[in-house]
Amino acid sequence: MTADGEQKVEDVFTIQESDCCGNGCTNCILDNKPRPSQRALLAGKRNIILKYTSFRLLQRQTHTGDDQVLFLHFGNAAESYDEDDCVLDIPPGHHIMLRIGFLLRPYSPYWTDFASKEFKILVKLQPDGPMSQHLAAVQPNDRLEFRGPIGNYRHDPAVTKCIYIIAQGVAVAPTLPLVGQVLENEDDMSRIWHLVCAPDLQHVYFRDQLLEFAKYWNYRSCLYVPRQQCGSDACLKAGHCRQECDELRRSLRYKERVCLHRLDANELKQHATPAIPGLHVLIIAGDSGFQRTMGEAAAKALGVAQENVYLL
Repeated sequence: MTADGEQKVEDVFTIQESDCCGNGCTNCILDNKPRPSQRALLAGKRNIILKYTSFRLLQRQTHTGDDQVLFLHFGNAAESYDEDDCVLDIPPGHHIMLRIGFLLRPYSPYWTDFASKEFKILVKLQPDGPMSQHLAAVQPNDRLEFRGPIGNYRHDPAVTKCIYIIAQGVAVAPTLPLVGQVLENEDDMSRIWHLVCAPDLQHVYFRDQLLEFAKYWNYRSCLYVPRQQCGSDACLKAGHCRQECDELRRSLRYKERVCLHRLDANELKQHATPAIPGLHVLIIAGDSGFQRTMGEAAAKALGVAQENVYLL
């Protein structure tokens, strides 16, 4: 870093076609080149992940009841960098690219540590997926290469917003820091509506964290679990759980709101808040099919301009 805060020449890199993973990502690296962050520049540090950097797997856990969902915790393993000269800055809503051989896949961290250069990702293993096969075998102390951050969403706490976040399955993970950066700033007057779609309550990831968010005045959430099934005779006979089910109600926690149907346009209209002032923003986190289905319909139902719609 130079004295005037400009990035050194050796930090500048070019993007090539081979850097694209080919998955049709909304925030493709070819369109959203990793760049020095303002936070790192202000700290006078180098963002270590701007180029492919080796990270060591510190911890690996599987989700209770689903061994195809992995919690992976990584820490910097690049010995060539001066520890005091580097930080890890991955803004909320941004993803990083994992490279194994010629395979490239994007993953969005749900937790990062600026100084210790650590991050955590949630991974859903896909049957016969080439990258999934590698990640299924990865063990603590193994080293993998990541690069980023890649994305275009930036939150300005000085601008009051109504932020609608719609998340599908494991994609709820990268929405956590988006929510956290608002709720943890007592000067931020933005409001958040967090709509989480999952098959059932067992597959609502980070449920405890969502409950912590519910303690804040400016946070509302709803869980959409159309395949929820309890063991009561009435629900077993119906083939699905019922909204009035006592067993379901007993399983809910503080301020949890659950709907036993899919999130559709009519349901989205119930969450619209046109009377509340501020910039209205929509963030959709999920696979490409979910983003296509939700994108235009959700923006129309919630009254959000297309230029304020962000896909993670």
